[in-house]
Amino acid sequence: MKRLRYILISLFLLLQLESFSQLNHKHFITMGRIELSEENYSDAIYNFNKAIIAKPKDFEGYFLRGIAKYSLNDYIGSVEDFNKTLEIHPLYVRAYHYRGIANDRLGNYADAKKDYAKAIALDPYDAELHIAMGSTLLHLNEFEDAVASFDTAIIIKPDNAYAYINRGIAKRYLDRLDDAIDDLNKAVYYDFFNAEALVRRGIIQMERENYHDALLDFNKALKLDGDNSIIFFNRGTAYLNIGDTISALRDYERVNNLDERNALTYFNRALIYGQLEENDIALALFNKVIEINPQNIYGYFNRGILHYKMNDLDEAENDFTKVIELFPDFIDAWVNRSVIRYEKGDMKGAEADQMKSKEIINLVSSDDKAIDSIYKSYSNSIDYDKIIAFDSDFSNGDKGGKLAQFSSIDIKPFNNYIVGIVEVNSKDNIKNHFIDANLSYINENNNINGVQLTYILNDFSDNNHQSVLNDSIISLIEDKDLKTFLTALMNYEIHNYQHAEKYFNMLKNNDTFKVYSNINIASLQKDKAELILSSHSYNEPVSISNKKASDKRNISDIVKPDYQQALNTLTETAKKDKTNPFVWYNLGNVHLQMQEFHKAIDDYTLAIKYEKNLAEAYYNRGLTLLFLGEKELANSDLSKAGELGITEAYAVIKRYINN
Repeated sequence: MKRLRYILISLFLLLQLESFSQLNHKHFITMGRIELSEENYSDAIYNFNKAIIAKPKDFEGYFLRGIAKYSLNDYIGSVEDFNKTLEIHPLYVRAYHYRGIANDRLGNYADAKKDYAKAIALDPYDAELHIAMGSTLLHLNEFEDAVASFDTAIIIKPDNAYAYINRGIAKRYLDRLDDAIDDLNKAVYYDFFNAEALVRRGIIQMERENYHDALLDFNKALKLDGDNSIIFFNRGTAYLNIGDTISALRDYERVNNLDERNALTYFNRALIYGQLEENDIALALFNKVIEINPQNIYGYFNRGILHYKMNDLDEAENDFTKVIELFPDFIDAWVNRSVIRYEKGDMKGAEADQMKSKEIINLVSSDDKAIDSIYKSYSNSIDYDKIIAFDSDFSNGDKGGKLAQFSSIDIKPFNNYIVGIVEVNSKDNIKNHFIDANLSYINENNNINGVQLTYILNDFSDNNHQSVLNDSIISLIEDKDLKTFLTALMNYEIHNYQHAEKYFNMLKNNDTFKVYSNINIASLQKDKAELILSSHSYNEPVSISNKKASDKRNISDIVKPDYQQALNTLTETAKKDKTNPFVWYNLGNVHLQMQEFHKAIDDYTLAIKYEKNLAEAYYNRGLTLLFLGEKELANSDLSKAGELGITEAYAVIKRYINN
C-alpha cells in the first residue's frame, strides 16, 4: 500500500512538472510569435530558445526560430532549425517549404527543388508551393518547367498575382515578351496595388523600347512605393532613353540617397556627367564606384577614358593597366593603353600592346577581319560606351529598416572575461555573466551589500562603464582575501594598473582566489599592452576578408602590442585549471590579437566545450573563421552566437556572408 502511494505521489509530481513545462512552452511560444509579428527577431529567438528548453521534443519552437533566423538573413541557421523540425515531424509541409526558400537564398537550388518536390507531394493543392518551385526553377534556368509550375499555381488559384508576375518573368527569359506583358497585365488586374508587377511590366516595356509606357508604370509604382531605389533607377534609365538627361540624373541621385552603396548608379551618373563634359564630377563618381567595388573593370576602364580626355595620360595608363590585370583578355584596354603609350612616346610599349590586342582578336575571331582597320577604329574612337549594368546591391531587401536593430553595430571581437562585480538584481548582465560553484560559495558567505562576484565581460575601457564598487563596500568585508581581491578590482576599474596588479599578485597562491586573480591579471596585462600602443584605441580590430588566408595574412608593419605577459599568465593558469572556459576564451582573444588565428580557434573551441552557452566564444570564433575565409563554419558559429543573444552576429552574417 505504501509503495502504491509512493508511486501515485511520484506520478502526480511528474504530471505537475510536465504541466508546468507545457505551460512555460506555450507562454514562450506565444511571446515569440508576438515578437515575430512585430519584427523583433532577436527577441523572438530568445523566447523560442526558452520554449525549446521547456519542451525540446516539440517541433514548433525550432520551426518558428528558423523563421526568425531567416528574417535576420541567417539562412544556414534557419536550415539547421528546419532540419531539426523535420527530424521531429517528418511530414510537416511548412518546414519543407521554408527550408526550400532558405536553400534558394543560399544558392542551393537543387536542394530547394527537392524540398519543394517533397512539400508538393504532401500538399499538391497549395499554389504557394508551386510558385516557390517555379521561382527556384527560374534560378536553375529551367524556364519551360518554371512556366509549367506557375501554370499549375494559376489553375489552383487563378487570381494569384505573384503567379502571373513570375510566369511573366519566365516568359521574358524565353523571349516571349508579348506573352510576358499579358501575364503582367493580369497581375496588375488582380492586384492593382502590386508595385512589383508594375515595375516588371515597365522593364519589359523598356526592352520593347516603349519608354513612355514604361514611365507610366514606374510612376504608378512610385505612388505605391515611394522610397524604392529600384523603381527610381529604372525610371531614370527610361528618362535617359528618351533624352531627358536632367530627370535621369535626378532619379539616379535619389537612388544613391536611398542606397549609398549602389555602385551601378554611381557608374551611370559618372557616364552621364562625362558626356556632359562635367569631368570633375564624373571623376569623383568613378572614384566612388571603384571604392565600393575595387574589382570593377568598367569603373577603371571608363575612368581611364576620362583621364585621357582630361589629358592625364599617366593616370589613364594606370587605369587601363589595372583593367588588364583584372581581365587580361579585355581587348579595348590593350588598344587604349597602346594609344596612351604612343602619345607618351613609349613606342616599344605601344607596339607590344597593339600586338597583344591583335593576338586576342585573332583568338576570338574566326573570319579574316582586317586587323589594322579594327585597331584604327578603336584608336580613333576612345569614347564612352553605352550604360553597362554590372553587379550592384540595391538596399531594398531591408526596406523600411526592418533590420535596423543591428544596422549600426560596430563589428569587432568581444573583450576578455574577468571576475568582476555586478548588482544582484541587475538586468543588464543577464546574457553575459556566469557564476561557478566557488563564486557562489563566496557570494553566499559574504554579504557584499547588494552585489556579487561573477564572470563578466571586461568593459573597464568603455566610457560607459559605471562602477558599483567603492571603499564603503570594501570596508564592510570581513574576509581578508576577499577584501584584497575587491581592492585590486577597484584599482583595475580606475586603470590604476600598478596597484591592481600588486593586490591580485598577493592572491596568486590563494586556493580560493588564485585562478580569478590570474584571469584578471592577464586581462590587465592585455589592457596595458594595448594602452601602450595607442592612447585612443584599446582594440585592434580584426580585418575581415572574403578570401582564404594563411596565419600571416594582412599583418601590418606597425608596432604591435606585446601580449607575451598575458599569454604566459593564461597559459600557466590553463595548466592549473584545465576546464575553466574563461581561461580558454581569454587565451583565444590573446591569440587572436597576436594574429595566431588557428590557435585562437582551438582556444575558443575548448571554451565552448566547457561552457556550451558562452556566446562570445562562438562570436569571436566565427569572426576568426570568417577572416580565414571559412564562411560556412563562420556562419554556423555566428548563428549560434545570435541564437544566444548576440544580435551583432546577424549584422556580420548579412554583411559578410549573405552579401
